Amino acid sequence: MIPKRLLGLAGLLSLWLMAACQSGPAPLPAITPTPPPPILHIGVATAAQPLADLAAVPFAQFTDRVHVQFVPANTAVLLSDLSAGNLDAVLVHALPADSGFWFNPVAWDGLVIVVGAANPAENLSRAEAQAVFNGRITNWSSLGGPDQPIALLSRERGSGARTLFEQRIMAEQRLSINALLLSGNPALLAAVAATPGAVGYTMLGSVDGVKALAIDGVAPTTASTADESYPLAAPLYFVAPAEPQGELRVFLSWLQSDAGQAVIAERYGRVRE
Repeated sequence: MIPKRLLGLAGLLSLWLMAACQSGPAPLPAITPTPPPPILHIGVATAAQPLADLAAVPFAQFTDRVHVQFVPANTAVLLSDLSAGNLDAVLVHALPADSGFWFNPVAWDGLVIVVGAANPAENLSRAEAQAVFNGRITNWSSLGGPDQPIALLSRERGSGARTLFEQRIMAEQRLSINALLLSGNPALLAAVAATPGAVGYTMLGSVDGVKALAIDGVAPTTASTADESYPLAAPLYFVAPAEPQGELRVFLSWLQSDAGQAVIAERYGRVRE
């Protein structure tokens, strides 16, 4: 016969085991996922792509609060996408006078006339450049060069570089119908480099594999664009629907900061000293 005291202990043990089985393991604490940082979609004219390439890594190292995704296209497409709300801001060289956008310069650039690296030409006056591109001068011998036909290359309509070219070089003159139109700055640079006797135009910050000519005796450099002694100097604008706030303001402020300007100065004139 089992003593009553042992029966009582057995009962308590049984109740404890039942309670332990019913309670199960302690629930894990709820984990609130950290939301990913917002992504800014910044349009960039193809002739301004080098600025995006320069800025991408240093800005990512500066802050992890926001990521920037650059979207290259010609200026007309970028401004249309900005109006439609598809982009947060754009980096362009040319704006319609009545655009209604907010804008602020982040770098000094310059429109440049470019030729192949082996072309002996070093300088053109603006009048000579106009005569070349409207077809009145058709051979390099007229400019002190070799007896070689001039091959005209131009950007497509909607390009900011073309807008500046028409305003600053062509004025009331029309581009020759013999000019070959190329879509995008990389295509123009490649064609100038590969075509004998070719001449085209681009922005100083994007010059690669070709030679930029002096204009009216002034060579295009980061210094001569920044002090505007180069006659075709032009700002590169940060353009937004309204004055930037929040993460967009963080990015613009970095571009215009001492750190951002030091990065930009590798290929562009500074707007902040």
